[in-house]
Amino acid sequence: LSVALSGTVLARCPACARNFANLYCHNICSPDQSLFTNVTRAVAVAGAGAGGGTRWAVVEYQCFYDRGFAD
Repeated sequence: LSVALSGTVLARCPACARNFANLYCHNICSPDQSLFTNVTRAVAVAGAGAGGGTRWAVVEYQCFYDRGFAD
């Protein structure tokens, strides 16, 4: 999902677009992901690793936020 694409979809509400971008960046870039993210599905990507080894790609996850962050 592209943040730019979501910005286009949410253009009618700049605050919504900013909030969505902030949440997206928090999910992707936070150094504390292990505290609020639970990977529920990953798939093997054969040959994508160094030396042709198998790497994993996360395709589904759950995020848990406290009420203060969500509000």
